[in-house]
Amino acid sequence: MSRDAIFGGQKGMADPMVEVGRYERRFGAAESPEKTGGEGEAPEKGKSGETAIETCTGLEVPGDSETAVWLSDPVEASPFDWLVPWWAADISGEGFVETELQVETVKGWSAWYKLGRWSVRPQSFSAGDADGKVETDTLLLSGRSTRFRYRLSLGAPGYRGSARIRRFGVLTRDRHAPKSHGDLGKLPLSLVTSSISVPARSQMTERQQIKGRICSPTCCAMALEALGLDYPTSFVAEDCRDYGAEIYGNWPFCVASLGRLGAEARLDFFPNLEAAAVELAKGHILIASVAFRENELDGAPIKASSGHLILVRGLARREDGGFAVLVNDPASGDVSGVMREYDAAQFESVWKGVAYVVEGRRGARPAG
Repeated sequence: MSRDAIFGGQKGMADPMVEVGRYERRFGAAESPEKTGGEGEAPEKGKSGETAIETCTGLEVPGDSETAVWLSDPVEASPFDWLVPWWAADISGEGFVETELQVETVKGWSAWYKLGRWSVRPQSFSAGDADGKVETDTLLLSGRSTRFRYRLSLGAPGYRGSARIRRFGVLTRDRHAPKSHGDLGKLPLSLVTSSISVPARSQMTERQQIKGRICSPTCCAMALEALGLDYPTSFVAEDCRDYGAEIYGNWPFCVASLGRLGAEARLDFFPNLEAAAVELAKGHILIASVAFRENELDGAPIKASSGHLILVRGLARREDGGFAVLVNDPASGDVSGVMREYDAAQFESVWKGVAYVVEGRRGARPAG
């Protein structure tokens, strides 16, 4: 499949940059997204200080302009020192979306930190100063803050393309707060046999040059196929490739790629499996980021990893009464070994809490 099918054929937007269907929802990651506050309400608190904010949709480049900039009002959140933005955007031709974040410090507002440029060749920017530093897709602060702002730049250079943001969100959390583990023995019995049907794919069957680095896009390709959107794994990998860091696992880029290729998806943080079980019960696929040392995740196809993405498709009760996490692990040597079960307590201990939430096909997302 040619990537021209994704980027070609669309003219510059004719309407001014407007707030089409703008809404804002703020919720602690331990809460269900349905329990959200309206605009102007205080954010809910997550169990370990996480706040997920989704806001500002329907922004477009004016038809008579090549660029447009959206600057948010200050956004309040639980104390944080870690931020990751995410988005879903429609772009064509040379169109692009660039994301920047700014935080309030004890000395005032920080400099603007550039976190990514989404285009036909997505690029991250790693840099820093005394207040914080950008590591590929994440802004790490030197101290805690409770307010941030975002600046979104949309462009269509020479009118050769278009750019429109459909969804935008920011995750914030205190990375030094203790992780909140759920009581795995008290998960609702209705979740025990829940399982989402997801076709298996192995990253290890791809080209030698990339197969060891594409766990994230392989998971994305499996999730897309489960929605009836069948793309070659190598195509998905190229679509979410970070040309700045030369990696395939940039979290916002992978979420944006899912949206570009036909899914409704968001980035989220879960303090424990109990919170994630709510999404799985809705039929939402999770693509979870894990890190583990040898003997920390029994049954894994690799001994250890400092960063690996695994597709989570359900939870089940084992014969011994414990719980298992049903996964598709793309690191398996072949397709036959991709579907696995991991001990729930072990999985929760190695999970970073970050996950892509694949809600369904594009347009099927429930109203927020």
